[in-house]
Parts: sequence; structure tokens; C-alpha cells
Amino acid sequence: MGSGDPLVHLTTVVGSVAGRLVVGRLRAEGIAATMSGPIDGPYPFPAEIDVLVPAGELTAAREILLAQAVDATFGDTRRVSPARLRRQRRHRAKGSGPE
Repeated sequence: MGSGDPLVHLTTVVGSVAGRLVVGRLRAEGIAATMSGPIDGPYPFPAEIDVLVPAGELTAAREILLAQAVDATFGDTRRVSPARLRRQRRHRAKGSGPE
């Protein structure tokens, strides 16, 4: 994984905001990601943006995006809002069980 690794395609997203979010996430993990395409085009229409990573970091980048997708899908099921906890306590106190 040298700095001279050629850049390879990781994924394509729609819009420069989505591209910046993906690149930022990968960079936070130490992967030198970049974007290619009409990042800030003259038109307000979202365009397809390619996210590129060094070839030696492709597998790690895929794993990071996969983990992020799984987290986004399932979330942390242990997190419950304070309002929901209060409702559950009230229902239990009345003997009707959780919502």
C-alpha cells in the first residue's frame, strides 16, 4: 500500500455532498480517497461522482462502506429515546407491558 498506488474506482454516488461524505468517512479511517467527476458543476442538478481509492486500500474501503451500510440499516438497537423509555415505564406500571 504505497503512496504510488494507482487510484481505482470504489463506488459512484449522486451529488457532490454524498461524494464528500463518503470521502470524508474513508479519510477518517486513514484511506486516501478522492472524487472524480463534475463535483461542483455549473448546473444545480446532482451528477454522478466517482469515489476513487488507492488500489492497495480497495478491500479496506469496501469493508468500511459495508460496515457503514449495515449500521445505517440496523442501527444500534439498544438506543431508545428518553420519551419512549418514559412511555414504556408508564405502560409497565399500568400492567400493559411495553409498547
